[in-house]
Amino acid sequence: MTFCPALKFLAVTAAITLSLAPAWSQGVKITPRERKPVPPIRLVNPNDPGILEPALSATTGTPVRIPHTDQASGQTQLNIQDGTVTDVDARGALSARGVPITRVQSPNEDMKEALKDMSDAAKDGRTTEMRAAAQDLMNILLGATQGRIYDGFAMLNFNRGAFMPDHVAGEYKMKTLRDTGLTEPGMDGQPRKIWEANVSLLYYDGQIDSDTFLLRVPVAAHEFDTVRIRYRIYSLEREEFAPTVVLQDKRLPGSVQFPFKGFDAVWVPINGGLITELTVKMPPVRLLRGVYTWGWRVHPPRIQFLQPIYEQVNAHTGAVELEPEGQSYAFRNRELSIEGIGDAAPEKKMFMAAKAAVEGASAATIYNWLKEENQGPRGTWQQWADLVKEQRQLPPEAWDILAQEGISPGNFGPYRFVSVYMNNEMYGAGPDGNKIAGWNQGDRFQVKLINLDRHTHYFRNVDFGPRLHDDIAQSGTSAGSHSFEIMNFKPFYGAPKVAEVQWRAGWGFRPHFDCIQGADCFSRASDRVLTKPFFDGHKNQKMGFQYSALARGGDFRFNPPPFIIGTEADPSPTFLSESDGSPGLAIGQRTEGYGIAKMCSNDDFGPGFCQEDISAFNPDGVKNVDTNGDGVPDVLWFPPFLRNPNGQGGDIIPPTPAWKPFLFLNPHNGTLFLDPKDPSQGYWADLTYAHGTPINAGASLNANIEAARGSAQVFYQFDDLFHDNDIFSPHPTFETQ
Repeated sequence: MTFCPALKFLAVTAAITLSLAPAWSQGVKITPRERKPVPPIRLVNPNDPGILEPALSATTGTPVRIPHTDQASGQTQLNIQDGTVTDVDARGALSARGVPITRVQSPNEDMKEALKDMSDAAKDGRTTEMRAAAQDLMNILLGATQGRIYDGFAMLNFNRGAFMPDHVAGEYKMKTLRDTGLTEPGMDGQPRKIWEANVSLLYYDGQIDSDTFLLRVPVAAHEFDTVRIRYRIYSLEREEFAPTVVLQDKRLPGSVQFPFKGFDAVWVPINGGLITELTVKMPPVRLLRGVYTWGWRVHPPRIQFLQPIYEQVNAHTGAVELEPEGQSYAFRNRELSIEGIGDAAPEKKMFMAAKAAVEGASAATIYNWLKEENQGPRGTWQQWADLVKEQRQLPPEAWDILAQEGISPGNFGPYRFVSVYMNNEMYGAGPDGNKIAGWNQGDRFQVKLINLDRHTHYFRNVDFGPRLHDDIAQSGTSAGSHSFEIMNFKPFYGAPKVAEVQWRAGWGFRPHFDCIQGADCFSRASDRVLTKPFFDGHKNQKMGFQYSALARGGDFRFNPPPFIIGTEADPSPTFLSESDGSPGLAIGQRTEGYGIAKMCSNDDFGPGFCQEDISAFNPDGVKNVDTNGDGVPDVLWFPPFLRNPNGQGGDIIPPTPAWKPFLFLNPHNGTLFLDPKDPSQGYWADLTYAHGTPINAGASLNANIEAARGSAQVFYQFDDLFHDNDIFSPHPTFETQ
């Protein structure tokens, strides 16, 4: 698909002058855009062939399809490179660390056997055998098991550095995309590079582990370059390999990237005792939000996530570094340690017992620890082994916390679901067992989150919406029992404040381009029950969701000036307004689950600019105000229309070149920390909710969730910062139509 020539009218020109006030986006002037009629997108299938990108389609006047988002044609799955899938017997093949495999059994089963051997030897006083079994258990927990199918996959989730040859040294499960030397036509019709990475996965006991979480994108990668992932899947069970790609739509010059759509790239049956290899073609680099890998046959599905992080050139230093978002992921995951794993985790209990045995504890001591409920780590070895294999339950330490609210085991009180963080994973259960009671749009309900680890975790809930397409199901190429196919995912708890703005705008407001809404945000009647009309900057009526007055806790009017809705040369004719004509879109001052960060520490300037120059902390070198009259902006000031009138409420921090860095970097010191001299005070992201709502070590959160859409496929809850393992997403008990 090539671009319409009108795309050249989107070019960004010189920075604005002081008289313009700071732009939402970059503090830049954008040339007038050609007034081409918007194509009748409603008459175009937005999901076939491939996913329709809304912003470029609207501004170019030509439907733009995203490469590698068309799922199947007839019985051909289009995202499998060369259509090739290979299976080999695991026994005799090489493990992820390159050692011949001689043992094909679940690590959970092997840990159970090692625990039993430890206990039996300790009971009989056979110290040498006890310590040998303990060392075996330690090796499994630490990922150093030569000859086993899971060699390289540790059961303790902590930073082991470069345990694979293609890992980045010192980092947590990080690999760098490599240039294949190949090209293909890009979204702009130009030859674009293809980048590649290898990812190894382990399927076992309804769970999935991976050797890769963070996928580093080199600065040399163009936004229209594409990605291929070469998967090597070690499986101990019958499953469907179903990588689900999630996208951000194309960022217009000076505008934003929104969470957009996701789609199952492929279903491939995999079988126990086999190693399956295939290469999956992915969309362009800058549209790639990440890749989920699901396990369908055990529900709630166990999931692994692959997170891209991007390099950039720092405008101040010229150095190549990670963008602030990537810095946050890399730094925080680099800090993961065994000590940071809470003692409630069954893997940690096993580790404590095995370590003590290896380091010289007596057989009598170890036997007591393994067999007595309240000797050493809580519980018995049988209980640890049962819990680690079945994550659809709560540990006793979680029931202790619930007991403080008068809730007894098996009862869940006011909570629709309870999820527990430990070993940087999530466990969960609720009154409907492995599911969660469905919800209608606007319903309010409580979810309990308990953090049993020794560092902060984060909670985000993303609504995937209903299936919008069924290419793979119709292809007849898979016996898949479940699928998301194509869906429209949007966060409605644990997200930056700007996400609430976008719910009200129907996920369509784009600075300098007015309101370009994508298809399928409110695709069902059940998703439109509580949507309310508003008017964009050209008096077109649009629909969006507004949180209830109870949830909002007072109104915050999002009311950007006309040159932000349009441009300096072509400002919008009117302001955004509610349907009654009142100016601005009403969002909440204190809506729960949305960011609480305040960009300004000095509030002495009344309704004008927040006059703290933070340009030195913006790695893009963006400036937006000319303070010396030379016509060149020389400072970066936070504009008034993004400031929450409530002193305790969060400001709007848009994901644009000017402001997105400050979702992760503290604008008052340019670091990830609230106080770089005392990191224990926490992180700036704890206030912006850039990774979700924080839950401190050993603490819990009662999340009061108001549903922006009706229940659909899954209640997707996770910790965005430690997203490779921290996921637990039950299906709703009903679907509304």
